[in-house]
Amino acid sequence: MEKKYRVIFHIDLNAFFASCEMAQDETLKDIPIAIGGSSDRGVLTTANYVARKFGVRSAMNVVEAKRLCPKLMILPVNFPLYQEYSEKFFGLLGEYSDTIEKGSIDEGYLDLTDMSDEVHPMEIAEEIQNRLMELYKLPVSIGIAPNMYLAKMASDMKKPLGITVLRKRDVKEKMWPLPIEEMQGIGAKTYPNLKLLGIHTIGDLVQYKDKKKLELVLGNRMDDFIDKAKGIDHRTVNPERYVDMKSIGNSQTFESDIYEYQEALLKLVDLTRKVVNRLIKDESITKTISIQVRYNNFKQITRSKTLEFYTDNYFEIYEVVEKLFDDNQSELPIRLLGVSVSNLKSNDNNFRQINIFDVSKTATKEEKVLHILNAINNVYGEPIIKKGIKDKK
Repeated sequence: MEKKYRVIFHIDLNAFFASCEMAQDETLKDIPIAIGGSSDRGVLTTANYVARKFGVRSAMNVVEAKRLCPKLMILPVNFPLYQEYSEKFFGLLGEYSDTIEKGSIDEGYLDLTDMSDEVHPMEIAEEIQNRLMELYKLPVSIGIAPNMYLAKMASDMKKPLGITVLRKRDVKEKMWPLPIEEMQGIGAKTYPNLKLLGIHTIGDLVQYKDKKKLELVLGNRMDDFIDKAKGIDHRTVNPERYVDMKSIGNSQTFESDIYEYQEALLKLVDLTRKVVNRLIKDESITKTISIQVRYNNFKQITRSKTLEFYTDNYFEIYEVVEKLFDDNQSELPIRLLGVSVSNLKSNDNNFRQINIFDVSKTATKEEKVLHILNAINNVYGEPIIKKGIKDKK
């Protein structure tokens, strides 16, 4: 007889980059550390839990982080190390099930429906958690639920080293009282608009009556968000869904050096378009955006910014690209420009706004313009209409 419910685990490595560094060097265990750029313009990728007690968090700039925690040690990003530990992590998970889906470098889903017939899911979770700590010194939080969405929500409820079971019958009691910004998939630019509608908790979203107003904020994913707030998610764990790549980038070396600011921006517009098109084609979303500039004296700079949310939106990404370029301008002629995105994960939600009228009335004039331009350009597959560029005097 087929089981009426599934047993899905979401396993999330806690403060992964920082945990890798502490696993390599145990002397770091009890001191506040963060990963990211060390210059005053740098941004933190993550911080360990010692640093978080001081208020240090991911996406925070270095100056603010050091103000909160003067003894903070900032370590440079070491992707080869993180990739090595990620492979160990997924290798261990593969011992429990062949049905495993990578969410990103530091999180994955397991379908343990069959194994749970023989061993209680809580026993399996405790074993996985203990083995990862004993073998690799990697702390994880685990969510156990009948579907992927609830498992993801559950793993966030107790960090670090938590194990949480979230059944559909528990959704009203455990999930609905949570702030709307804690709902997976609701981004930093969406929840303020929901709060303007009076939606402050996940339960408020389910019970909101004016669907026309709600659709203006959530777009074509409104029904999907409501279903997930009710604990409904029909996705299955799919080992083929994860995009296993470290970054997507595009660069161009110019035959003639670029001297003019506007010309450089137009090149960045085109490079960003190519990167975003690849991002969308691969059904991925990004959190970290980088630019590369090489001058005619062969001096080269690389600058990055990590967002507080994932995106595949052209204008959100280009806004960061232009800001990074503006903040690091030089009078030297430019020989090469590059744009890349990293910190990728699969776009499970497959959400992109396509209706030019699908924009909240609370948006600023700038946001409305960008929204409409983005919708039009998505239709044509390239930025046939571009935001005006201010001339730098």
